[in-house]
Amino acid sequence: METINLISNKELIEMGYRPHTANDIIHQARELLVSRGYTFYNRKRLMVVPKSVVNEILGTEVA
Repeated sequence: METINLISNKELIEMGYRPHTANDIIHQARELLVSRGYTFYNRKRLMVVPKSVVNEILGTEVA
């Protein structure tokens, strides 16, 4: 079984983050990915990012 290495703002909300905080985390992750050359993430409505980037931002392991 494959594990999905993406996380959405809705999943962050389910984990206990407030909606605005979840959106901020996703936004920061997208900005970081774009700065690393992943221009695919330069979209306003894209609310799914790799878990590894969220882990890097939060400094903890996200389930």
